[in-house]
Amino acid sequence: MHNILILGGNFGGVSIAHYCLRHVLPLVNTGDKSEYKVTLISPSDHTFFKIGAPRALVSAELIPREKPFASIIDAFSNYNSSEFTFVQGEAIAVNEKEVIVKSTKSSTNLAIEYDSLIIATGTRSSPLWTLNGDYKLTTAAFEDLHQRLPRAETILVAGGGAAGVETAGEIGHLYREKDTTILSGSTRLLPRLQNVRVAKAAESQLESLDVKIIHNLKVVSSSQLPDGKTTLTFSDGTTRIVDVYIDATGGTPNTDFLPAGWLDDNKRVATDPITLRATKAPASVYSLGDVASYSKGAAIDAMWAVPALGYSIWSDIAKEKETKGIIPAGSLKEKRYKQIQADMQFVPIGKPRKSWTDRFLHRPKGGVGVIFGWMVPSWLVWLAKSRTFMMDKAPGLATGDQFLKP
Repeated sequence: MHNILILGGNFGGVSIAHYCLRHVLPLVNTGDKSEYKVTLISPSDHTFFKIGAPRALVSAELIPREKPFASIIDAFSNYNSSEFTFVQGEAIAVNEKEVIVKSTKSSTNLAIEYDSLIIATGTRSSPLWTLNGDYKLTTAAFEDLHQRLPRAETILVAGGGAAGVETAGEIGHLYREKDTTILSGSTRLLPRLQNVRVAKAAESQLESLDVKIIHNLKVVSSSQLPDGKTTLTFSDGTTRIVDVYIDATGGTPNTDFLPAGWLDDNKRVATDPITLRATKAPASVYSLGDVASYSKGAAIDAMWAVPALGYSIWSDIAKEKETKGIIPAGSLKEKRYKQIQADMQFVPIGKPRKSWTDRFLHRPKGGVGVIFGWMVPSWLVWLAKSRTFMMDKAPGLATGDQFLKP
């Protein structure tokens, strides 16, 4: 039995698992008995549609607490048990053709053998943004903020990327009377975007919500006080105590368990950006999503690269069967990942308007956005993302809806 072992159960891991089960295994499991299987390992048994986190963490009324999550077990229940296994646990070490897993169901570590290994473990940060174990840690973090935000007088958001700007916008809309500050940590907001006009527009919309914006200042340490407030120390040596502190500065790659030789200088898995093969690891090791060196940290770099990774896996395991004539050559159409280099981002700023009329009569207009480097009107951001934060797509993350076709 050839085991395709996938580490990580969110955007990248769940998606490539569905793709392999739907489009790769049916081509290579040619006999009466399955010769290939998929094993998915994740510390959480639910997916987390973190795109909606900036609104979900502000109010359970705008996004119900359980809505961003979906059961992995339910989403994979239609597959044959001989071809799919789910293990809830955390990978803690990788040996030759073996991964050591700290199981959530047992006190004994598991040693799981693999023939193909896909690393899609993402990054780790606050449970507001990433799954740091059971998904209920994130729902608890949401609940904590839902209780503290209404009572807070001072709120500080660290991080001027999309998550920080969206969070500050949500807070500004819902709690405009509060003293809310965002630290860009750079010379401007949205520093990854080449189009500076988008950053200026985002700043203008936040200011219209009375959100204070401070540039060139970072939080270097934080300490929570017994009363729930947080003491912050900044890069200029000053300190401040705030009622609510939200760290949206990004995450650290989940690669501590991997051999150091597999990683690049940023502790991410060195990965070919076209085939998704891990270039410093042995053959039959691949990487996908935020943990991989090719990724810019956006969900599209995980989702859109799945077919290319699926093809790489298929071509690597199907060579022998093709040579012997067991399966026809070219059974799966060749795919390569071509990353979009131009700016591509929609950043909602503020809660949704109830109608088109309401939308045009009020400011701010719904956010900022850029497609292929070109700034788009705010109404398009409102239409595409600001209304719902795309939460209607949360169940489809778990079920792999977008990969029904190869």
